[in-house]
Amino acid sequence: MIDIEIVHSPNPYLLGHHKNYGNIISLGKSSKNTITESSCENFKITVERDKLYIENVKAGVFYIVNGKKISGKKTIKVGDELTYNKLMFKISHFEYSHIDPITDTEHLYKKRIQESPELEEILSLIEQEFIYLEKIKYNEK
Repeated sequence: MIDIEIVHSPNPYLLGHHKNYGNIISLGKSSKNTITESSCENFKITVERDKLYIENVKAGVFYIVNGKKISGKKTIKVGDELTYNKLMFKISHFEYSHIDPITDTEHLYKKRIQESPELEEILSLIEQEFIYLEKIKYNEK
């Protein structure tokens, strides 16, 4: 989870906190980004284990972290102030999530079953219980 606060932007609708419960926030011109800002080149903020990074996707583009001009990938922390062009934001909070929203959960399930085969029976019993409860809820037998 990453929480940033945009404190200055040409677009007043971007001001305020932006949370992403995954491990990546992308900023840029394209609508594919998490946060779209026309004056901003492509940047991504990522959580990798216990560290937070900012990286410019386009080579030769500089950004400012706490008043210092930076290019490439840089470790950042809570409270850091980042500026690019007319966009300024602060890092409010972050924590590593071992399951990202784009994680292949089917592959992860199979891996866990291989590691602990007894989980398959437990999960099957839980699934049966949910089915039973759904039938009760809708008066089905």
